[in-house]
Amino acid sequence: MDREERIRRRAHEIWEREGRPEGREREHWDQAVQEIEAEDSEAERGPGPA
Repeated sequence: MDREERIRRRAHEIWEREGRPEGREREHWDQAVQEIEAEDSEAERGPGPA
């Protein structure tokens, strides 16, 4: 799945979790971008010390 599709799905999950509010698409998209970037950053670093 490409990055944009992951962001789109995450933004939709956020929207649903928050009760499907109107007019907050940009806020949900931005939050999804931050979450996906954080996940990708963690994946690049790999597991932490045991």
